[in-house]
Amino acid sequence: VHSYPCEARAVSLPPRTNPRTRTLTHTTSTMAVAALANPRVARPALSERVAKRAMGAPRQLALMVNNAVRDQSSSSGTKGKLLVLGGTGFIGSKICERALSSGYDVVSISRRGDPPGDPHRYPDGVWNRVDWRKGDCVQPDTIATVLGEGGFVACIHAVGMLLASDVNALASGSGSKPSPGATYDDVTRVTAFHAADAAARLCEPNAGPGGGATGEAARAPVPFVFVSAAEARWTFEAPVAWLEDYLVAKRAVEARLREMTEEGAVRAACLRPSLVYSLDKPAAVPAVVAFYVGNSLGLPFVDRPVTVDTLASAAVRCVEDGRSTGALDYREMERLAREL
Repeated sequence: VHSYPCEARAVSLPPRTNPRTRTLTHTTSTMAVAALANPRVARPALSERVAKRAMGAPRQLALMVNNAVRDQSSSSGTKGKLLVLGGTGFIGSKICERALSSGYDVVSISRRGDPPGDPHRYPDGVWNRVDWRKGDCVQPDTIATVLGEGGFVACIHAVGMLLASDVNALASGSGSKPSPGATYDDVTRVTAFHAADAAARLCEPNAGPGGGATGEAARAPVPFVFVSAAEARWTFEAPVAWLEDYLVAKRAVEARLREMTEEGAVRAACLRPSLVYSLDKPAAVPAVVAFYVGNSLGLPFVDRPVTVDTLASAAVRCVEDGRSTGALDYREMERLAREL
């Protein structure tokens, strides 16, 4: 569980190190980021951004330059705009990478805004090609404001919080700390409800090349992907209270998305990974092996772990395959990842 090393070539920045370098694995899937602050979301015109930038802030200046490039070229994306909620997290950042490589223009909303750590650690072309927005997705108008800019074809929700305290920074692959008073209901259910409602109203599934269809194609429901957790399928109460609260919020989102899919408002896919890991972090190996062994022995309620690459690829594939709906376990995620 980590931030991915890369090189951002569009802008040279002073290197920054990430103080949280210890490696821990996820036992559930949604620990990307909690969208919990109240900063700017809507991005004004480039001239306004330049006028308001403080001088002598190289990182902010770099963001301005990156946004200038996007202002000139984002309209050339081949598949339209994809909104990723929690795009600065362990899972969300990989989804952004996969979406870019699949031909989408990617916009991220998260509590932190721009991704943490040295931009050179991100895969080539990712840091300076994603439109990083900073916003509080708990607020009802945050997501709608961004989607209202137009051109969005789908939304992926990768916002989450495993532990409602600063200890979450140790469990989160991106070192995310929740805001004071954060609850599972706010971080998961409230943000997902806002996102699904706004996506159903404002996304344009046919906005990419080949859009403008009529008839059934013009009424295609909006693709919406929710990163849930394998434990959401449990039919019994979780052994600890915090985990039960976490799963109650996940199930509430899945139930709402199921209703909206039946109504034709969205085409929702709920990905249910258990442990999510990265192949280049050896400290994750013991937990990964334990999950693999438990699953192969047929132990109840033990799903096989998935790599963050598999999860991210499956999320993007759900957007574009035109058919994925409902709760999808590791078998379906592996299949979808192979199709991308």
